[in-house]
Amino acid sequence: FKNIDVKNRTLWFTPWQPFEILDEEELNVTWEVNDYSVQNIMKGLSILDDISDEPIKIIFNSDGGHWDAGMALYDFIKTLNSHVTMTCYGRVRSMGTIILQACDERILAPNSYFMIHYGSASYESSHSKDFKSFAEENERTNEVMEHIYINKIKDKHKHYTYEKLQDLLKYDNYLSPKEAVELGL
Repeated sequence: FKNIDVKNRTLWFTPWQPFEILDEEELNVTWEVNDYSVQNIMKGLSILDDISDEPIKIIFNSDGGHWDAGMALYDFIKTLNSHVTMTCYGRVRSMGTIILQACDERILAPNSYFMIHYGSASYESSHSKDFKSFAEENERTNEVMEHIYINKIKDKHKHYTYEKLQDLLKYDNYLSPKEAVELGL
């Protein structure tokens, strides 16, 4: 675990150069939200939470990544006994913005890039029924994401509507840290 500081109860979810030399494809996925990076963070969070229930800090910088892996981390953070603070530097985009919402305290550095959107999905199948099933599942994940965002937004803006949120998510939408905080995210 090169991304954990047990003494200071800090984890880093940021681009890193792995010890062993990896090929270009492997390097591109070592720091995005994926099964590998999330299991690494979950292990670190588990270690820190088992040691004590003192606050845990996550330092975050990522373009986002895979829905399933990100939701595993989102759900895992919600189970911790420790207060979790995530501070975002540089990039906090896509799935990263959803993971951020699971934390007890959310901090955006003044020059971070905050981007929300519906994301993208791709599926390879030659059977139309499989494609239809995949499209329905993608709609369900969009609803889960909308629910996570709207709950945080309504903490600050009680009359904010789903329609307004859906319009905001339609395309890649970059918010300044000030705009994201003002929105409630």
